Amino acid sequence: MTLQNSILTEDEAVEQQIKQHMAQGDSRGESGDLHGAVSEYKKAAALAPDSAGHWTRLAEVYAAADKPQQALQCYQKVLESSRHSNGPLPAEVVEAHLGLGDMCCTFAMSAAAVRSYERAVRSRPNKPFYRWKLATALITLGMYDKAQRQLAKVVELAPQDAFYRFSLADVLLMMRRDREAIRELKRVVEMASKDDYYHLRLGAALLRNERPAEALPHFERAVALNENNPSYRVLLGYARQRNVKGEEHHAGIAAEVESIELHPYDADFVNRFKVLSQPLP
Repeated sequence: MTLQNSILTEDEAVEQQIKQHMAQGDSRGESGDLHGAVSEYKKAAALAPDSAGHWTRLAEVYAAADKPQQALQCYQKVLESSRHSNGPLPAEVVEAHLGLGDMCCTFAMSAAAVRSYERAVRSRPNKPFYRWKLATALITLGMYDKAQRQLAKVVELAPQDAFYRFSLADVLLMMRRDREAIRELKRVVEMASKDDYYHLRLGAALLRNERPAEALPHFERAVALNENNPSYRVLLGYARQRNVKGEEHHAGIAAEVESIELHPYDADFVNRFKVLSQPLP
C-alpha cells in the first residue's frame, strides 16, 4: 500500500512539473519570449513524450518563431503518435494536421498541404475554416473545381460570413463563372457594406463584364469609405473613363488622375485592379 501511494505521488509530481512547464511556456510566449517558451515546452514534452498536446504547442511556437523546419518535425511527431489510433481524432491531432498543412504551404509543398488539410476536414467536416484552408491549397494547384466545391460547402456552413462568401466569388472569377461571382459579390457587399475592398472587387468584376454604369457607384463608395487613399481615387477615374464616351471627357478625367501622386505600392495596387477589370476576351 505504501509503495502504491509512493508511485502515485511520483506520477502526480511529474504531472505537476509538466503543468508548470506548460504554464511558464504560455507566459513566456505571451510576453514575446519565444525562445523561453520553446525551452519550457521542450521540457514538458520530454517528461511526457507521448502527449500530442505538448508537441502541438511546441510546433506552434516554433512556427511563430519563424522556424518552420522544427515546427514541421514536431507536427510529424504528433501524427506518428496517433497513426494507429481508432475513432475520431483528438483535437490536438486535428490541429497538427492543420499546422502541418500550413508548414507544407511555407515550403511550397501544395500537394502535401492538401493531403493534411483533407485529413482535418474528414475528421471535422462541419468546420468551415478547415474547408477554407483546403480550398486555398487546392487553388495553388490550379484545382479550381475542387476548391469551388469546398468553398460552396463553407458558405453553406457559415452563410453570414462575408469573407468566406468573397472567397467563393474569387474562385468563381478564376473559373470565369462571372455571373455567379457577381451574384456572390453583391451579397458580400450587402453583408459588409462598409468594406471598401469588397466594393472595389465588385466594381472590377462588373467592369470586366462591360457593365461600367453598374460598376461606377461601387468605386465611388470605396472612395467615400477611404477618401485618403490615392489609389482608390485613381481607380475611380479609371471607372469613369470606362463609363463615358468622347475624347474630351476622357482627357479631362485623365488630367485629374495624372495629378494624383502614387507611391510604388499604390501603383502596383492600381495595376492589379486594372488587370482584374479588363474585359473578358
